[in-house]
Amino acid sequence: MAGYTQLLEWESGLVVAQAGLSLYALIQRFLPEGWFPKVVPGTQWVTLGGAFASNIHGKNHHLEGSFAEHVAWIKLRTPTGEALRLSPADPIFWATAGGMGLTGIVEEVALQLERVPSSWILNTIRKAASWEEALALLESEEMQYPFAVAWLDHHHPKNRAILHLGRWAQREELPSSRPLYPTYKAGWLGIPFKLPVRLFGDWSGRLIAEAYWHKHSEGTHIVPYASFFFPLDGVRHWNRLWGPQGFLQYQFIVPSAVGFARLWERLRAAPARSFLTVLKRLRAQPGPLGFGGPGWTLAIDLPNTPSIRHLLTQLTDQVLAEGGKIYLTKDALLQPEQFRATYPAWEIFAQHKARLDPEGRLRSDLSDRVGLTE
Repeated sequence: MAGYTQLLEWESGLVVAQAGLSLYALIQRFLPEGWFPKVVPGTQWVTLGGAFASNIHGKNHHLEGSFAEHVAWIKLRTPTGEALRLSPADPIFWATAGGMGLTGIVEEVALQLERVPSSWILNTIRKAASWEEALALLESEEMQYPFAVAWLDHHHPKNRAILHLGRWAQREELPSSRPLYPTYKAGWLGIPFKLPVRLFGDWSGRLIAEAYWHKHSEGTHIVPYASFFFPLDGVRHWNRLWGPQGFLQYQFIVPSAVGFARLWERLRAAPARSFLTVLKRLRAQPGPLGFGGPGWTLAIDLPNTPSIRHLLTQLTDQVLAEGGKIYLTKDALLQPEQFRATYPAWEIFAQHKARLDPEGRLRSDLSDRVGLTE
């Protein structure tokens, strides 16, 4: 029971597990048998409970939606000690999905896995000379592929881009010499300690962006699932390269391409550059704190400096003016009035929390900052 990481049941693709089990452990166990989670984020190191509490999204949100949409039920332990088994028919299920752990402790998750034909991805790469071209390409191509995402080169004058479009490779599409369901051990290389200085800067970011651009050639390539879904998992604690002040990961969604263009123009003039800038589209997402569209979402990593914090705080106001939202899982800056504007159903969530947690035992730095708790 230590760490709540045990598998409890398994039948016809439905896995019941304690919420502390990681996606990495789940994949290592079930991919060799041809099963994979329907929705995964950019890292395998998230737990099932954490994935549900953040209601994570992946490269296939435009077709498959969020993580919680593939969960049959959860077991929730409320602050009063009550154990609730909740299905998607229960409003508390959706208050907990994306509820950032504020409704109770998710103890068990029943997750429906997907049958996949192999553990390889057919990755079709398209290169765009500018961010405008990338936007148009993504809009025209994404519905033809289960997975669709674009990397924008924040360092480039025209913000050239690489589109990663993908689907699972069929058995007959693989060379006969390749095993059908190999798995990959993650994290063998790591940054062992926090560095006294920031290694990610303008010069290093340019080098990384140039290397990334030239590494990827247009066309369709067979790639391992790990490099397609989890490119950063090869280096554990890579965030330590940002130095003692760390970095801000900021993600927003806006309904229209015109609105995104206005926001991107602001980010193009930021006082620092990002080597990890990812664009994709999301469909609507249920729940009072659901982060969803339909619309365009951008995730960007920037150094944690006063000027960047000031820029992103102002940018959030513009996101709200465009009818958009900020992803709570990656938020470090939202203020109460901004939170209430970006999540107009917050009062519904607050009512559920008050019933489940009448003494206000569950709180976090985030909930205090945005005014959900005091």
